[in-house]
This record gives sequence, C-alpha cells and structure tokens, in this order.
Amino acid sequence: MAHDFQAGPRPPRQKVDVSALGLKCAQCQTPITELPFQPDPNRDVYCDNCNRARRQSFGPRDYSR
Repeated sequence: MAHDFQAGPRPPRQKVDVSALGLKCAQCQTPITELPFQPDPNRDVYCDNCNRARRQSFGPRDYSR
C-alpha cells in the first residue's frame, strides 16, 4: 500500500479556542486561549514557550529502533 506523503514542512495545525475554559500554563501560569488540540482535563497544558522548553529538555529522539 503506497502512502501519499508530501515533501516539505507540515502546514501549521489549526488552533482550538479554549478561552472559555480559563486554562493557564502549568509552569508559568500564563493564560492559554488557543491550543492545537482539545485539552484533556486530567493533563497539564503548557504555553508555547514552556512547551518548547520542555520538549528541548527531553533531548533528541532516537529513531534507530
């Protein structure tokens, strides 16, 4: 089965308006009004800056498996 993958960067994800939920970043408490997904009430959410810093702290991915 062939997959139709496009070369190049992905288009930006659509954002979901979550302003009515009153969400704040779990790390810096900045109000969050948009997310690229529907949030799970049982999980923390992070602003763009804190999420970027968190992802960088995980280190590079290992795709050799």
